[in-house]
Amino acid sequence: MEDKEALVQRLMQDFYHLTRCRHAMFKDMLARYGVTLHQFHLLLHIRSSGHVKVTELSDKMLVSLPTASRMINSLCDLGLINKKKSAGDRRSTYLELTKKGEKVLADIHRQQKEMITKVLEVMPDEDMEIFLKVMEGIAEQWMALMKERAPVDGELTHEPIS
Repeated sequence: MEDKEALVQRLMQDFYHLTRCRHAMFKDMLARYGVTLHQFHLLLHIRSSGHVKVTELSDKMLVSLPTASRMINSLCDLGLINKKKSAGDRRSTYLELTKKGEKVLADIHRQQKEMITKVLEVMPDEDMEIFLKVMEGIAEQWMALMKERAPVDGELTHEPIS
């Protein structure tokens, strides 16, 4: 059995390679829709919130208001989201997905699922169960560490991307 330091080093290296490969494939997938990774995450936040204020989205995404506004305008230009003025407060703007935005997210989700299925289809079911339990444990610990470092209410949650 390797010592803990060697195991940590292997884990770091494997995470790096895994995220690098996934990011490259995912970036190409998103490019077909004219969407960046940050814009994709913005779409996910809008979908999970139903409709959300621009300022809330900026806070959730941990980006400045001007940066969020640029991403939002770009997604509006692509027809993926709509801006709606609040009936009660005309100064407030809410964002919602369009039908096209919902379809793009569904298409991307389907393609991601196909990609991950293809990668994992060689793994026996028993190994898959163990792998998932380990990954869930790592994700929980990572989120706990992130919350300690950035304890902003509601900022860091383990939201499903489906």
